[in-house]
Amino acid sequence: MNIQEPKYAWARLLTVRRQTCRIILHHAAADGVSALDIHRQHRANGWAGIGYHYYVRKNGEVFRGCPEEMTGTHAAYHNSDSIGVCFEGNFQQDVMPQAQFDAGVELLRDILFRYPELEIICHRDVNQTACPGRNFPAEQMKEESTMAKLTQEEFNEMADCWLAHLSALPPSDWSAEARAWAEGAGIIRGDGDGEYQYKRPMTREEYVAMEYRRQGVDA
Repeated sequence: MNIQEPKYAWARLLTVRRQTCRIILHHAAADGVSALDIHRQHRANGWAGIGYHYYVRKNGEVFRGCPEEMTGTHAAYHNSDSIGVCFEGNFQQDVMPQAQFDAGVELLRDILFRYPELEIICHRDVNQTACPGRNFPAEQMKEESTMAKLTQEEFNEMADCWLAHLSALPPSDWSAEARAWAEGAGIIRGDGDGEYQYKRPMTREEYVAMEYRRQGVDA
């Protein structure tokens, strides 16, 4: 994914994080602040610089903060084993824009690709705070970011299996008279092996061929 890389001037050397067990979600509790603004604010707090590892703007832009492998400064007593992700806005009152939500999900999936077993929690789960706010869509974001993604090949295989299953199902009794008429009139011709596959979905090509025959034109 596309992650912006601001150039930060760190107040001191950063330390490598020895373990990674969770992702902690935050809000900035403010609008219109940039990653560099947060960096300056955190330096003013006496920290090395921006304490979050990632910052997601409301327009969907994602900025790197503290390098991912380094120890951040974002959740007291829990920085040594976590990755901090902060979202622009005050979600005690704001509702997250779709672009920001989608970017957050993509970012979490990107992190989970490298750390598949990480727990995703909110700042309020580990410290006495309302962060990331009552309106923050944490559960929905966690659900969508951890949802398994099928490859195209896996999807095609599943679709083929489902179509084969439908093709093998017998037709319902209530359609017997209509089926006999359609087969007798040559509108339904089957697959050449005596199978009519009545439960299988019909393509537009199949429909127009059947309508062509119904109108009396041999197709």
